Amino acid sequence: KAILGGLGDRLVNGAALPGNIAQAMEAASLDELTDPVQRMFRAFAQQTKSDLRALAACIRGSRQSLTAKGVGAITSPILVAVGTNDEVSGDGPALARLLPKGRALDIPGRDHNLAVGDKVYKQGVLEFLQEV
Repeated sequence: KAILGGLGDRLVNGAALPGNIAQAMEAASLDELTDPVQRMFRAFAQQTKSDLRALAACIRGSRQSLTAKGVGAITSPILVAVGTNDEVSGDGPALARLLPKGRALDIPGRDHNLAVGDKVYKQGVLEFLQEV
């Protein structure tokens, strides 16, 4: 079993994330950013006292996508959990439909940064993991 938190159908076929997140991490300050997605990621990184240079390097190095056929070849049970206000991940239910044993979990009213801390997410994950 696996849980994909904050990953929707942008994972498939190379769909780009909105904004340049790596560039946001390398900006001199949050104040110079105007793109709302860049600002959201930078503010979150600063709030968690993350290493901005390291995040930029990870973001640049980790962008891989799969084809719909490749996703369809994954036979493990997968829970795809995405906040209903998440404008970054893409469509969680669409990704879950591509997975033979995929299941979608909508996290109501949560964005990309707040979804995994929500009680709906935590409860959904526990129930998914407890199933045989």
